[in-house]
Amino acid sequence: MIQAARKFDALLSNRFAANLLGDHFVIWQRTNEWSPLNDDLQGLRRITVPRSEVVRVIEAAVHAGHPVLQSLSDGQILWVVPVPDSIIPSVAVRFCSSDPQELLRLLNRTSECAWTREQSLRESEQTIHRQEQQLSMFADQVSADLEELTWLRRLATNLEMTESGNSTDQIAQSVLPGLCDLIGARSLVFMRDHTPDDHGTPGQAIWQTGRTRVPQQVCLEIAYELAGRNKGLPVVVNNWGRRFECDGFSGVKSCILVPVATQSLRLGWLIAVNKEIDSRSRIRSLCGEVISDEQQALDFGSFEASLMSATAVILAAHERNCSLFQEKELLLRGVIRSLINAIDAKDSYTCGHSDRVAELSRLIARSLNMDAAECDQVYMTGLLHDVGKIGVPDGVLQKPGRLTDEEFALIKQHPVIGYEILKHLDNFRYVLPGVLHHHEAIDGSGYPYGLKGEQIPLVARILAVADAYDAMTTNRPYRRGMPSERAEQVLKDGAGRQWDVQCVEAFFRNIHGIRLISAQQAAPEPQSGL
Repeated sequence: MIQAARKFDALLSNRFAANLLGDHFVIWQRTNEWSPLNDDLQGLRRITVPRSEVVRVIEAAVHAGHPVLQSLSDGQILWVVPVPDSIIPSVAVRFCSSDPQELLRLLNRTSECAWTREQSLRESEQTIHRQEQQLSMFADQVSADLEELTWLRRLATNLEMTESGNSTDQIAQSVLPGLCDLIGARSLVFMRDHTPDDHGTPGQAIWQTGRTRVPQQVCLEIAYELAGRNKGLPVVVNNWGRRFECDGFSGVKSCILVPVATQSLRLGWLIAVNKEIDSRSRIRSLCGEVISDEQQALDFGSFEASLMSATAVILAAHERNCSLFQEKELLLRGVIRSLINAIDAKDSYTCGHSDRVAELSRLIARSLNMDAAECDQVYMTGLLHDVGKIGVPDGVLQKPGRLTDEEFALIKQHPVIGYEILKHLDNFRYVLPGVLHHHEAIDGSGYPYGLKGEQIPLVARILAVADAYDAMTTNRPYRRGMPSERAEQVLKDGAGRQWDVQCVEAFFRNIHGIRLISAQQAAPEPQSGL
């Protein structure tokens, strides 16, 4: 291994020394002590001074770290040059006469080598500087790309809120502040076309973000002027001077107009006003550097326009998806209303019962501090709780007298029938627990499964109270409805046994509203003689 290293070092040292010293030199290396690599070279044979004197000059040059010219005791001049970057300490040694002409030639050769090395170093420094600039540009681009990806991910995350009822306007208010910061705009405006006319004129600027407030009239004028320049594509304007300057607003120097539209409908516009700072300068400012006014007076470009276009496309698609979702909801609600009407048509005595139970249940849910979405689900469950009565024979539903055990067994099947009817509506699966269990009792005496206490879903416990109250206070084929005061006392007496105590208490916290809803009933009188 040592021999291989010595040979490799010797090769490099010979090349280095030949460039600097010419042909007549000797490479010395130090392992245990300083010694020449080749004892037969002419330079070594001409040494007439003690070896220790040569070694002393070599060590002085190595210690100094630069070439040394030293006059020897025999009148010769010793030139020692340390060899850089060698694994084993090495020097190049040349013995010269004191002849001025030879010394001048050596000096010229050394100057030429030094000049060449200086030029090489300068070229290397320039190359390194260019590479550092490119590296900085690449780093800025990577940072900008990372911010863009982060923004797009945040936008995609916000779009996941579609089914929770968030409108496009709410989504815009959530995501556009981040876009405004990312593109370096002083203001970002979302203008919706509420009532576009035949000429496609813009509507109202409904929301904006950024450091500068742009008057709505200015937003309208920007849209009027730019909307026809490049239909369907972004319009970028720079060096606009101070257009639309007015009181309190310094005017528009640069802007981007992007349509928010699908193939069939334009929803509105995104307008970015006045470029504030580019991404590279913004990154430097975040690192604590001061950015001059000249650096801030910048133009919008394709990066900003493409980000705004991507956002506009997603917002327009979101609006379309929301419309389709609402249409689907309306269709399903229409189907539900048809089912309820079918139940009412089977039994005139229960006409309006599902609507009243739904309203009463929603009041109880609100009093139990359930949120708005949960209250709406309780209401929808109330509307559908008796849909299973479609499967009960009309003769049983409308029988004026007391039901037989077999007939009552048919009635008790209506929660299970309702469950089977509704279980295939994926968007309304939340109604199934209430539909199936609204006739369960706290003490386990209910049906269809005899559940007890908190085994019964909360929505079913709420429905049980509302259903019982409306049933007691309305006319049925076999009896007249009882007065509300008596029905209320029955609920109080049955709390903790038939009905959930908390639900009964929530019922009485809303007793005035419940009485108003109950007063809307219009069931026919029971048949005479009953």
